[in-house]
Amino acid sequence: RREMRPFGVQVSIIEPGSFCTAMINPTTVRNTLKQLWQRLPPETQAAYGHHYLEAYAQRCAQLQRLSSARLARVTTAMEHALLARFPRSRYAAGWDARLLFLPLSYCPAWLCDSI
Repeated sequence: RREMRPFGVQVSIIEPGSFCTAMINPTTVRNTLKQLWQRLPPETQAAYGHHYLEAYAQRCAQLQRLSSARLARVTTAMEHALLARFPRSRYAAGWDARLLFLPLSYCPAWLCDSI
């Protein structure tokens, strides 16, 4: 955003929270990970451990339960950023983005990593 300002380009950052999309669908994630896992060399599989696939799929299932199905919150933010005369520099879409991700973005990296 700051790099583009000297060129007269205004950039708005849209930070969506968790929304129900195919990206976090547990079935899709599990199937894709299994396909990728089978292509990994045995030493890489050993480094991650066989529990990794199931643990990751379970986290995606938990994330989907907490996610919003109201994608209009993201598209509304995008519309405002594109069409407003004075768009904001940062948009947080979703409850988790407003209450967790946005405040974390102002924290030092070490604090974000520990949280």
